[in-house]
Amino acid sequence: MGNNLKQLKNQLKELKLKHLAAQFDDFMISACNGEKPNTQFLMDALEIELSERRRLSMEKRLKYAKFPVFDKPFDLNGFDFGKRQGVSKRQILELSSNLIWIDKAYNVLFLGGSGLGKSFLACYLGYKAAEAGYNVIFISMNDLAQLLKTENVLSRSKSRMKRIRNCDLLILDEVGSAVLDKQEANKMFQLICDFYQQTSLILTSNKSFDAWTNTLGDAVITTAVLDRILHKCEVFNIDGDSWRIEDQQSILKNLLKAGENLD
Repeated sequence: MGNNLKQLKNQLKELKLKHLAAQFDDFMISACNGEKPNTQFLMDALEIELSERRRLSMEKRLKYAKFPVFDKPFDLNGFDFGKRQGVSKRQILELSSNLIWIDKAYNVLFLGGSGLGKSFLACYLGYKAAEAGYNVIFISMNDLAQLLKTENVLSRSKSRMKRIRNCDLLILDEVGSAVLDKQEANKMFQLICDFYQQTSLILTSNKSFDAWTNTLGDAVITTAVLDRILHKCEVFNIDGDSWRIEDQQSILKNLLKAGENLD
């Protein structure tokens, strides 16, 4: 029996089922404690391999996505939709559970003032897309401007831009926060043209469309960019109070509370 198991593990490795091979001893012990049909036994064995592959694949996608760190997990239960106007939990759940809009290259645009959770909602959708197997990239407008500027001179910028062009969903945060020169604006326009009806975008901005001209430096280019983005796009105009102000923390207040608890 021992030789047979050893041979079986070698066969699993040869078939590149390395995760199942690594856990096969424990799996066989648990399997021997119960009676299962052969088909169920095989399904349980293959699920070990598949689940580990999915986990590692997700880790890789998250590594390349480079989502920012939030003080809350990607859970809509922690997002107070009651204090936000212009977006509902039902809408976000629909977008996150039915991702056909990515396959059809639709865009999502979150507009509104600072501290309304635009980036959080964008990244929540991006995280759910990554869970579903899509390649997602998050980048701020400032960082994209830097990449466009250095793409032809730095290998790491060229590599990053290649990933951006090959992704399934690009989250572009804080549009309007950077000022591009003419060459960068033309490259930005070309990127939007390449993505048009091919790759989905999620954009966040606390600037009006008129102010986007300051970023791109040209009203004609701005109009052309907006024309392509808004052609197939779900727009959320979010209003409300900043969560940062609502959740404001004071050093002295926290120290005083800590002192009271010690008394």
